[in-house]
Amino acid sequence: MMAGHTLLKVIVGFSWSMILMGDLFLIANLFPMAILFVLTFLELGVAMIQSYIFTILTCIYLKDIFVAH
Repeated sequence: MMAGHTLLKVIVGFSWSMILMGDLFLIANLFPMAILFVLTFLELGVAMIQSYIFTILTCIYLKDIFVAH
């Protein structure tokens, strides 16, 4: 569960060091930033799937409590 966050932190650290290095690296910094945006949207997709599954499981468990077999 923490692999995505760790990867984002590593890429942000790499991008930050490129920003501090100078002008030429600012142009090259566009590639890591693009990867950051893609990974952020993937993390958002994973979060949405997890919330959907949690909601469905909660509904199933509540139904089992109130509707006896």
